[in-house]
Amino acid sequence: MNDNTYSLRRKVINLIYEVKNSGVNLPRIEVRIGEPRKQNLLGCALLKDNKIWITDDAIKMGEDALRNVVFHEIVHAVTGFGHDEKCPLMCSALGKLLNKKDCLDKLKQYIN
Repeated sequence: MNDNTYSLRRKVINLIYEVKNSGVNLPRIEVRIGEPRKQNLLGCALLKDNKIWITDDAIKMGEDALRNVVFHEIVHAVTGFGHDEKCPLMCSALGKLLNKKDCLDKLKQYIN
């Protein structure tokens, strides 16, 4: 892994630790950084398999957008829950960004 990939991966891992440090019990989640397989794809996860892939496009969008993407993928990876178009965190497209508190609150609803 080169220094650039490590730096991008570290940003995602820091957000996973943000969840863990809030008291949520998460399993170890494997993180990969990659190119999108489809246009506008920001991340993906293996349902209930604790593996997430985040694109560098998602990382370039800034910390709040990245948090929304990473928390969304954590829910998929840990619970196996699919998309919910009525939920701003779990809808299939990134829409209105949730702030840090709201993002964490929504994630906790699915994890707990």
